[in-house]
Amino acid sequence: MKSFTLIELLLVIAIIGIISAVTLPSLVGSIRGNRLRLSARSVVMAGRYARSMAVMKQIDMVLRFDLDAGKMTVAGVGVGPRPSEDEEPPADETRNEADAEGAAPAAVTRAVGPAGAEELSRKLDRVRLTRVELRGADEEAHTSGTCTILYRSNGTCDPYTVEIEDLDGAGMTINVDALSAADIEARP
Repeated sequence: MKSFTLIELLLVIAIIGIISAVTLPSLVGSIRGNRLRLSARSVVMAGRYARSMAVMKQIDMVLRFDLDAGKMTVAGVGVGPRPSEDEEPPADETRNEADAEGAAPAAVTRAVGPAGAEELSRKLDRVRLTRVELRGADEEAHTSGTCTILYRSNGTCDPYTVEIEDLDGAGMTINVDALSAADIEARP
């Protein structure tokens, strides 16, 4: 009958302990870095979502950063596309009319949802929103409270910068241009 001796078992346990002690710090650092990268991608995707919804629904959308709560929300500003000057606004939500030649009725739906209805909400996990700076005519920086970015129905916004930081002080800066193209830079 063959078996392991106590010395052999202790040697294997010691080797496992040494390998764990060497690899565990890099594993923890990798998890922290991944959390920061995921949060940066969330900021970029929230901006792209706001832009897409503004263009698709033809309404202004807002991307609101709550720096104190570490939360981002995307919501609509108005209801439906504005009628052109020569078009009569509908009496109700949906209008069916036949044209002069008696063609089939066309349904025109104006309502998109209640104004200000929240469409997307994301709270960053163990990552803080440290600063949001609007780059434009007013160039204001926010380090607390809320900051609102307006995405117009033509898909543009005022350029802005968002800085995020994890609990260990590592951070990233996200620069977003007028068409929501983002540049992410890591900060030590």
